[in-house]
Amino acid sequence: MAAVVPPVNSPQDAMAGDSVNSSQRRMEKIDAWCERWGDRFNPILVKETRQALKSRQFVITFSLLLFAAFSWTIVGTFSLMPAIYDTPSAPRMMFGYYFVLALPMLLVVPLAAYRSLEGEIDDGTLELLSITALSPKQIVLGKLASAMLQMLLYFVVLFPCISYAYTLRGVDFPTTVALLAMLTLAGILMTIVALFFAPLSQSRTGRVAMLLVVIMLLIGAEWVLGLAAYELITFGNLWANDLDQGIPIVGGVVLLAPALGYLLLTLTAAQLTPPSENRSTKIRVALLLVNASVAAWVSLGSMGTEAVFVMLYFGVGGLMLLWTLASSMLVAESPVLTSRVQRDLPQSFLGRSVLTWLTPGPATGLIFSTLNLFLIAVMAVGTVLVFNGQVTSSFTAREQRMVMQFVFAFVSYLTCFLLLVYGLMRSLRRKNNPRVEVGFAALVVVAVFASVGPYGVQLYFNDFLSFPYSSWQATNWVWTLSSILDGDDCSALVQVIGMVGVFGVCGILVMNSALVRPRRTATPERVRQELEQAKRGQG
Repeated sequence: MAAVVPPVNSPQDAMAGDSVNSSQRRMEKIDAWCERWGDRFNPILVKETRQALKSRQFVITFSLLLFAAFSWTIVGTFSLMPAIYDTPSAPRMMFGYYFVLALPMLLVVPLAAYRSLEGEIDDGTLELLSITALSPKQIVLGKLASAMLQMLLYFVVLFPCISYAYTLRGVDFPTTVALLAMLTLAGILMTIVALFFAPLSQSRTGRVAMLLVVIMLLIGAEWVLGLAAYELITFGNLWANDLDQGIPIVGGVVLLAPALGYLLLTLTAAQLTPPSENRSTKIRVALLLVNASVAAWVSLGSMGTEAVFVMLYFGVGGLMLLWTLASSMLVAESPVLTSRVQRDLPQSFLGRSVLTWLTPGPATGLIFSTLNLFLIAVMAVGTVLVFNGQVTSSFTAREQRMVMQFVFAFVSYLTCFLLLVYGLMRSLRRKNNPRVEVGFAALVVVAVFASVGPYGVQLYFNDFLSFPYSSWQATNWVWTLSSILDGDDCSALVQVIGMVGVFGVCGILVMNSALVRPRRTATPERVRQELEQAKRGQG
């Protein structure tokens, strides 16, 4: 038999083989690097993305999205024939593509994120994640990043369709960009809202109720954004060249949306944090960020816009509602600080003077809330005094007095009610351990009795006949604020109520010096070594 002679590779074949092997090794290194840094950045993102892309929900939604986009392209194009060649036809096509894209971004993705986090709580896997090096904030951010990645995939699919609609003329480029930016930002914010509601209730009945609330909010957002998109596509970007409309809208989106989103993410992470951890400091910092964002938004009125007082109404009104809810829960916190929390307390004199009010506790929460309420009142009054007379919609002297009295009366009443809530929660915690949400319920009870009590008593002694407002209704905050809005001068009563609130807060500060000024404890050597090992493991 003739010997089989192996083929001799030419130098060109050898070089080609080396090039292929080199390319494969380079791609393997890049893939390993991406996987390593992806896990280090946020393992939850990798896990959630893999599960989401393999889930039946994503496959069905993605397939329906492709089918709907293709169908609308054919149906919409043929319905515009033959005027599509010489008549601007982009608005109808653009609105159809917007509806196709808005359905998964504003409804499907937020609901999937809600079910994902709720499933972690139901299955008990969240408890397993809590004993790892992952923090609750990383878990929440991983869920949000996975949802944003799904939105990106949906957006990439519809981008050629949006480009096709844009070429049909009738919708300018800034309007198209504003439409897509509005939809993307709304999708992210609604996902954050859905994540916030996921751990809000622990019972099965409560979770069903939370799911219904989330669905209603998402459908409402879909409806409101649809109306806004219709106005934007039909009439164009009307406020692009109008300073009075452009500043409130653009400034509100740029400043307020990230601050509110960060606050909701912080609240969501706090609900997943164990009670032994510090869950209050980050929430207070997020509240300060919201205050700063609203102040910056209102200060945009200095650019000459006529909407400065409208911005002031919405900004200060929103802050008052936010702090009414937040302060009632801050004064209902537990006064007990665990050893883990005490190790991270500020140690220097300057740090304890400034940062003590960010530490957990009802006493620090009361003073922190009171200071912020006072700053909100100063911001409102200062804006009225500075900009009054500079715009056509200025206040008269009577209206200026009404605004100042209303703001300070609201802050004074709320401070006094918080003092009562502080006392009630302190009494409840002697034998029970209520949740901080009970503080809001206590505030509602105090506010109702403060208004209904004196009115009912005076109505009884007046033989159930109508009677005018008098000083006997000093605690009736509803009637007092209504009288101020009607133009009555209640400055003396507002001063008395404000002084009562100030003396009450000062009394809490003096009598609870140990609670208001907590001392930092040293970290044990064993705990320090474990923390250093954990940091080296993460690095």
